[in-house]
Amino acid sequence: MLDGPTRKQPDIKVTLLGTGGPELTRDRMGAATLIEAGGKPLLFDAGRGVLQRLYECGVHINSVTRVILTHLHSDHIDGLPNLWITPWFLLGRSEPMKFWGPHGTRKMLVGMRDFLGHDVTHRVRHDCPAEALETPVNEFEGEGVIFDGEGCKVTAVPVHHPTGNPAYGFIIEANGRKVVMSGDCAFSEELVQAGAGADLTIHNVFAPSDELLNFEPHKRQVAMGLASPEQAGEFFRRSRSRMGVFSHVINLDSTDEDILRRARSANYDGEMVIGADRMVLEVGDKLRVRAPPPLDALQDVTSRGHG
Repeated sequence: MLDGPTRKQPDIKVTLLGTGGPELTRDRMGAATLIEAGGKPLLFDAGRGVLQRLYECGVHINSVTRVILTHLHSDHIDGLPNLWITPWFLLGRSEPMKFWGPHGTRKMLVGMRDFLGHDVTHRVRHDCPAEALETPVNEFEGEGVIFDGEGCKVTAVPVHHPTGNPAYGFIIEANGRKVVMSGDCAFSEELVQAGAGADLTIHNVFAPSDELLNFEPHKRQVAMGLASPEQAGEFFRRSRSRMGVFSHVINLDSTDEDILRRARSANYDGEMVIGADRMVLEVGDKLRVRAPPPLDALQDVTSRGHG
């Protein structure tokens, strides 16, 4: 249910920083989700605009130093260079960012550093610490726990995303709660089993109409690697999730109401929510959905970052 700010700290706090796909829209930035449970936050994916969205949500940007990637498609990583370099030279980040990702992540990060080589070389000379630009990375393969510390455990589950493989969904567990993130995939039986009984499931959705698919048949190939509303609804029902939330929303000629109507055909009886950028989901005894916060209360970015 929609609700205002709560006094009790949630067991897991989820902030949908970016809920769009690769297409450009006025309201949705690229895929990025921040999860807070105990220690420092975990950032899942870093699509376009991620640094701006963190700022708009009032997040202490220098605290975001742990990044977990579902896969290496451009729309899930193209905000990463800005997130990596700007807090370092502008906001005084003094510790390295750490990365977890599928095979190829290490090579991608080397390329990112080369891409920003001028900044790396010249700003180090102006007293920005070189050690803070190290990029320790843990590449993982297959199903298994990839992070376990500070009261939070993350399990990677391989999913099928034809043009993006290797690709993963994740199970996040903390304080007796469970959150599932599908990443980019169609219906995944393996993820259903691993995510059974989740408090919250965040699932991608691709929802063009049949008319559009008939008019632009090449989009059917895209549809093979992303979930239809019906498949996402089936995932919510089969996994017995308390709440289903749509992110990585690609609706093209469909509306939010179309997505919900089609997903309900799977007979899922829990609450379903269309995710929005800067929406906050609080997981506890109750599940609360907080609307995006107003932007007029933001402080200057420099006062936000140092500390």
